[in-house]
Amino acid sequence: MNLGLAIEASAVIISALATVIVAAKKRMDFVGVYVLAIVTSFGGGTLRDLLLDRRPFFWVARWEYLGIVFVMCVLFVYSRKLYEWSATLVARADVADALGLGLFTVSGTAIAAQLGMPAVVCALLGVMTSTGGGGIRDLIVNEVPQLFQHGRLHAASALVGAVAYLALTRLGIREATASVLAASLIVLVRLVALWMGTALPKPHWLRTGNFKVPPRS
Repeated sequence: MNLGLAIEASAVIISALATVIVAAKKRMDFVGVYVLAIVTSFGGGTLRDLLLDRRPFFWVARWEYLGIVFVMCVLFVYSRKLYEWSATLVARADVADALGLGLFTVSGTAIAAQLGMPAVVCALLGVMTSTGGGGIRDLIVNEVPQLFQHGRLHAASALVGAVAYLALTRLGIREATASVLAASLIVLVRLVALWMGTALPKPHWLRTGNFKVPPRS
């Protein structure tokens, strides 16, 4: 298994794990859990492949992902002990979510770079790969996507990691080392934001609590 495939597979599995816990909190049945896991794990990468005109889609080329996620969902849905262990292990899904974000960002950025895309496009596609599926998931479960929530540094941490990956590879750092460092940076920034409340400066309407639409001329 090459590096890119290993990162992609790990991202799929970890993102599906985080989604199983989200689905359980929403009291979904097995079908809901599996569909939500598929949407989260494959959504961002599918959008990336569409924009890059990349065929077949990554999950079609590696259809084994569908089976792996299916088996994982069966185990976690019908084994209470396994679910409780996983919920404790990933600290309310925050850690798994951050790991999935980091791995998918690196994977998406690397794929775009291998296709010769400009650095800005590579970074944006890396962010899309890592945040797209989670955004669709949040809409399905009737929540404001984390991508748009203040104080979570969801897209910001992915962008920082994508830029770091591109910078490190341009400096001649080995791809494996660059991938680990960039993914670790994303996880660190994301968890600091979630656990310590680090955030971008607030928009003025959040600072003042007062937003008025300018009158029409």
